[in-house]
Amino acid sequence: AVMGTPVRPCVRWGGRSGWARPAYILRRKKRFGNFPPRRRATVHDGAVPTPASPWTDLTGTQREIVLALLRSGRLPRTRLMEIVGISPGSVTRLTTPLIEAGLLTTSTERVAGTGRPQSPLELRAEAEHVLGLALSNRAVTAVLTDLRADVVASSRVELPGHSPDAVLDAVAEAAAAVSDDVRPACAGLALGGSTADGRVVEDAGFYGWHDVPLARLAEERLGVPATIGNDLVALTGLEAWFGAGAAADRFALLTTGAGIGYGLVIGGEVVTSADAQLGLISNVPVPDGDRPPHAAPAMECLTSAALERAWEAEGRERATAHRVVELAREGDAAAVTVCASFARRLGRLIGMVAALTLTEQVVVAGERADLAALLEDQVMVGVSAVRRASARPLRVTVREHDRVEWARGAAVLALRERVAGRL
Repeated sequence: AVMGTPVRPCVRWGGRSGWARPAYILRRKKRFGNFPPRRRATVHDGAVPTPASPWTDLTGTQREIVLALLRSGRLPRTRLMEIVGISPGSVTRLTTPLIEAGLLTTSTERVAGTGRPQSPLELRAEAEHVLGLALSNRAVTAVLTDLRADVVASSRVELPGHSPDAVLDAVAEAAAAVSDDVRPACAGLALGGSTADGRVVEDAGFYGWHDVPLARLAEERLGVPATIGNDLVALTGLEAWFGAGAAADRFALLTTGAGIGYGLVIGGEVVTSADAQLGLISNVPVPDGDRPPHAAPAMECLTSAALERAWEAEGRERATAHRVVELAREGDAAAVTVCASFARRLGRLIGMVAALTLTEQVVVAGERADLAALLEDQVMVGVSAVRRASARPLRVTVREHDRVEWARGAAVLALRERVAGRL
């Protein structure tokens, strides 16, 4: 997430309109995530009309079944009954229409040792495809995924500029490169900015945007229903459904690179609000290892720019953060010293997040995750400095930085809306 970057002159698009909120709220269980009500695309507001969809008329329980299979893969009917809380007869009654619609598939298997036949259920991942587009300050990364968010194709298009038209030209080009032979059912766009309704970008500092109706503009270019969201929220959603959330229903996500980002998942749900898109963790003071310690806002000490400043403070020639990490990997003593200090400070922030949220797992992602992976021992030294020895072990998972993963997060934004019947 690129939060805290200098705000450029704003591009303003008209006034805000009052979006109608449907009264119906999807019934769901806690572990499957919270689906806030969202307006449907209509011809009246210029959006692409939602075509006939197999998701639209599903009951709440049918959605729970689909979500359980989407996140867990193939499941025996007995296990599905436990997760959703329904009877054997209800499983058959509720899943038969889903099988007929091509969303689920089933097969007969014999259980070893008993000889009894079983017919487990599985989401038909190839039933539909979803387009995910991650917008950064330099490029648009696009992926085409199936319903399990597995990547079918990916592309990257450099941005010629930051105006809405320039960005949308790149969006259309990147989308065409991955969906030439397959028409996606919907699209999700994620960027470092804020949106209240998944339709309008209220603010995107690194683009200089304000009140840009990005979802509608994307629908006009792509020809499919679209939703938009904050890129960090999108990446957290990807982890919740298809990453760390597969083994833990409570974890935190920290991203470090151009900015600092923070996401939280509790009970399998992404904890989100309007404030979750503002990068508030950027202003949290993080202490160094001095005695007495000196604290600085995370945005000033745990970003790529901060690493570059620390490198120059050692009297070395200017270099990119990536190059400094590479020098540390090669054994350069000054680079190792600078990167180790950064890693320990990152560890302190990780420990602080774990202490405040009572999570036992923290996922680290972003451009400077490379430093955390290189100096994992120093990260854990930082964690230990702020965590009691009697506390349960903290699992720190480092993700290799890849913009394709951020684009998968954008696809999950659309997938959530699609499964909920709103896209």
